[in-house]
Amino acid sequence: MNTIEKQLPFIKLFTFSVTFSLLLLAIRILKTESSFYLFLVWNLFLACIPYGITMLLSIRKTNQLIFWLGFVIWLLFLPNSPYILTDLQHIRLSNLQSVWFDVLLILSFAINGLIIGFASLLMMQTLLLKKFSKKITNIFSYCTLLLCGFGIYLGRVLRWNSWDILQNPSGILSDILKRVLFPTQHINTWAFTIGFGGFLIITYRMIQHYQEKNN
Repeated sequence: MNTIEKQLPFIKLFTFSVTFSLLLLAIRILKTESSFYLFLVWNLFLACIPYGITMLLSIRKTNQLIFWLGFVIWLLFLPNSPYILTDLQHIRLSNLQSVWFDVLLILSFAINGLIIGFASLLMMQTLLLKKFSKKITNIFSYCTLLLCGFGIYLGRVLRWNSWDILQNPSGILSDILKRVLFPTQHINTWAFTIGFGGFLIITYRMIQHYQEKNN
């Protein structure tokens, strides 16, 4: 069974879940005559990019250079997948009558982003198992999720985007180095990183454990 055939059931379910999220968004737009939450569609699109990259790396035979180039791009975009969780901050803008619906709306997009990100990480870990031991790939996964926590901080708090690495590399590198070289001056950065990274690691490990025990 090839990669596409293996992933097809998941892709169908994910498409159904995304359709549900889009339906909720359409209902809110019609009811409130506000397109404020349309940014969730863009955020979810960005969240899907890592999955698309791992699909391409899985179905096409690539040389080492292409694989590691794809890996770097994948790593840069992966924080976009759990990033949507932080969009829950916009709930404070909701009125009392619509807050429950807005929670449902944002959570539906956030969970989709989280799931597609974890699916991508599972696929990348499978690819790396061809090159490294299971122990090393597990360590890689947990370190990657910690980096995602840092990436979410860069995006939500410092407002950097994935493409800023090309548009303003010196600016983003400067912000990163300040926090790496002077960690005690940026306690909030590392509290945020460890908090979100820890949450992602625990959630991913539970999914990973369930998958291992039921396969």
